[in-house]
Amino acid sequence: MNMYESKHYKLFFIIPIALLLISLYFIPHIQLDSSLKGGISVTLQTNAIINTKNLTNAINSKLPGAQASIAKAPGGVSVTIVSNTSIANANNYLLAAYSYYHNYTQATFKIADIQNALANEPNNKTLASMLSSLQNNQSAALKSLNLSVSNEFLSLKGITNTTYNATSPSSMISSATNAMNNANLNYKNKVISVLRSLVPFSDYSYETVTATLGAYFLSQLQEIVIVAFILIAIVVFIIFRTVVPSIAVVFGAANDIIVALGAMGLFGIPLGIASIGGLLMLIGYAMDTDVLTSIRILKRNEGTAEERAHSSMKTGLTMTATAIMVFAILFIISYISFIQTYYEIAGVVLAGLVGDIFTTWFGDTVLVLWYKKRKEGIK
Repeated sequence: MNMYESKHYKLFFIIPIALLLISLYFIPHIQLDSSLKGGISVTLQTNAIINTKNLTNAINSKLPGAQASIAKAPGGVSVTIVSNTSIANANNYLLAAYSYYHNYTQATFKIADIQNALANEPNNKTLASMLSSLQNNQSAALKSLNLSVSNEFLSLKGITNTTYNATSPSSMISSATNAMNNANLNYKNKVISVLRSLVPFSDYSYETVTATLGAYFLSQLQEIVIVAFILIAIVVFIIFRTVVPSIAVVFGAANDIIVALGAMGLFGIPLGIASIGGLLMLIGYAMDTDVLTSIRILKRNEGTAEERAHSSMKTGLTMTATAIMVFAILFIISYISFIQTYYEIAGVVLAGLVGDIFTTWFGDTVLVLWYKKRKEGIK
């Protein structure tokens, strides 16, 4: 039976719109993982039955300011903790210290060059003025460097056992770096010790990302997605040279992404660099099925438009079913084998592929078929 031969085939478009609205409701519930929002992500491999609320409260009581959040993970649970305030502040001071050290070394090199030039031209007032200015810059950079490192050690008081006894700019940087590494290691040991006292686990993974780096990753990923859709719109318009098919294809890709995001909010799949990769894969898959279907309906002549749409659906569903089976296997294996990255990618793509079935065959194809029949004067 060819559903596109129904008089009311246009009503099928309600289905992807409903999916879109439902997904928009769940999207605000998406949690960013530590790769994007910064902080600490610990994935525990455990068979224990976890009471999420009790575990969250226990972690927060033993790690003040942790603001822990718990999510299901392959073979266990994922615990996300915000960055320790002292370590986060110290990291900012360390970044500033690197900048001041760069300024100091640059001024030092330039001072050496000008001093060599003055040796040949001792009465050159321009060089003398430049030397004085650079020496002031060098002195200011050294003072700021020393202050930044001192503030870093003050922030890390009680977290690191590294002592600050530096006398030269290079030793200041070395001491500051060692202090940060020591503090991160000590805090990691503390976090793992607390979790071990609350949850029996056989293995764990520990990742930490600074808030600054996480915010940078998120902004870059947003730009990538926006640019991808702009390029899609341009390429599709070049292919069809008309607005409606182009809108249909772009809608298909966008709706697949929105449905996948809604599923992430519903099932607790965190949004991170890995899941963003899955979303980008969905864009390519949606483009494939939507463009091929639109070309077959609009530019082929065998049979009726309804028959070509139905034929495309049978081919497309076979392709999608194959992809769903492959990613379902990957999802199961990654869940059992405790592979968080593959788990996130497979979960996102699976949700998007299921959404693509409804979006492509009840949405995009219906829109393109309506456009084709209207263009030919068929009601």
